[in-house]
Amino acid sequence: MWARSPVVQGLAALAIYTVAWLSTTGAPMLNHLSNAHLDQASMDPNFYTWCLRWWPYALGHGYNPLFTHALEAPAGHSLAWVTTVPPIALLATPLTLTVGPVMTFNLVTAVALPLAAWAAFIMCRRLTRQFWPSLIGGAVFGFSAYQMNHVTAGQLNLVYSLLLPILGYLIVRWYEGSIGVRAFVLLAGLLMTVQFYLFLETFADLTAILAVSLIAAIALAGPTARPAVLRLAKQLGLAYGIAIAFALPYLGYALTSRPPNLKTVTELDVASLIVPRPKNVGGAGWLQHLAAAPHPISAAGYVGIPLLVVAIVLAITRWSSRLVRFLTCMLVFIIVASLGRVFYVEGHQLTSLPWSQLWSLPIVRNAYPARLMLFAYLVLAVVTALFLVRPARWPWLRWAAGLLVIAAIAQDAPTMPVLRQTTVPTFVSSSAYRSTLKPGEIVVVVSRIGNAGMLWQADTDFHTRLAGGYLNQAINTRTDLPTEVQALAHATPQIVAQFEAYVRQQKIGAILVDRRQEPRWVGIFWKVGLQGHRIGDVLVYPINGCRTCHALSQSQIGPPKSLAAAAASGSGASSRGA
Repeated sequence: MWARSPVVQGLAALAIYTVAWLSTTGAPMLNHLSNAHLDQASMDPNFYTWCLRWWPYALGHGYNPLFTHALEAPAGHSLAWVTTVPPIALLATPLTLTVGPVMTFNLVTAVALPLAAWAAFIMCRRLTRQFWPSLIGGAVFGFSAYQMNHVTAGQLNLVYSLLLPILGYLIVRWYEGSIGVRAFVLLAGLLMTVQFYLFLETFADLTAILAVSLIAAIALAGPTARPAVLRLAKQLGLAYGIAIAFALPYLGYALTSRPPNLKTVTELDVASLIVPRPKNVGGAGWLQHLAAAPHPISAAGYVGIPLLVVAIVLAITRWSSRLVRFLTCMLVFIIVASLGRVFYVEGHQLTSLPWSQLWSLPIVRNAYPARLMLFAYLVLAVVTALFLVRPARWPWLRWAAGLLVIAAIAQDAPTMPVLRQTTVPTFVSSSAYRSTLKPGEIVVVVSRIGNAGMLWQADTDFHTRLAGGYLNQAINTRTDLPTEVQALAHATPQIVAQFEAYVRQQKIGAILVDRRQEPRWVGIFWKVGLQGHRIGDVLVYPINGCRTCHALSQSQIGPPKSLAAAAASGSGASSRGA
């Protein structure tokens, strides 16, 4: 019957996931697709919007895409250890060149979770041969707390995780004998290559998980199955050889520069496994207190009681199955590994873990242990599908548990932090910048919007170079501004002198202030002698070598003052229309 066709069921699953997502939590992304409006308080959405435009721009102009002079100008900055998502950027190039990077980012972000759920569905269906258990299993992975936590932040490198279940699907096909060895090795190698360039950390995590999985499979397999596992290990090794060969151009460049050193809490808090995010606790005060305790990174590790119960019940009732024993062992290992260096409970550090020094090694010291939970959700997807397939006893109870799993996922769904209007000023969207700023001119963009300068740069097709730009947490501080400019928020005579020296030495052409999102301290620019003029919703301060700049005493600096207040008091910032 046509309805039982794997292709038809796969398309049906993708349609169900897409409609369910885009008609509920993901719906705000569809409103005003041409607007930059996802989590504009964060640096990440506008950073990835920039990345989507950077790769086709760099390759189209013959530039090295792993180094940019468009940021941190005039020196520029290496992108070797920055997650610029080249596979997504290159695949989306026709869309980016047609509708622009902002709409492309919104579309790419909106479909990420349904695609991840669909990929997990096809893996589960290959194992179970049943639609509904696989549909719920796919939802467990695609709409997990990990996926939803990162999609609200617009982190394309983390939400495009569909390659992992697709690799699992290929392994199942290989084990069945429905795919040849050469096809398997080639396809697995290409998948690993794409994952390498999509996000190196997930590639490294995948390598570690596959190694442990093979060891566990060899230990748990019977005498008849063990040779097959050994053949699988050999063929995965060949696939890695293909991936490394394709990765050599990057590795040859990246290893010439030192990777940054990340210092932040990156471990999973045990409480996060069962406690949802604070806004989703149903008004229970004591539960809200617990939910607020773990650090934000750990929020992506929420599993929920129903899903944990399903995993435990499956392990108890079907322990005789080698597959169930394998999945249970891997789930326990992954959760324990996600704890990282330190054992956290409700935000409290209880003790260091015995293997904490492993996370200090050069290869993994910048990794987030909590991100290993992505693989736990993939295991839980298979566990859920197996739990629901052909239940011999109490089928209604099992399906009730499956519905509880979906309810727990839906209950923890976040609110998409989407603004109703774009944060791109008319100064950019109307091309007014072309008559004001010279091509290649170095500018500083001052705004409370995260990475506003990178957003404007992407939307203007890199008309100017940017002094500053937030690349990632290990490279930058919490600001997208140059240090000498950000320091003006707490100005002293010495800081003002350092600012004047900076704009002269670095040949800054102009400072652009976002009038709609101006920080309170920007009035310092007219105090130091810069003359600004308003063009639409941006105030432009030409530097002109800082010839009009002058030193300030502490009494002249005074307390922080907003630009609006400065303009009202006749600050010297004239206005002219766009």
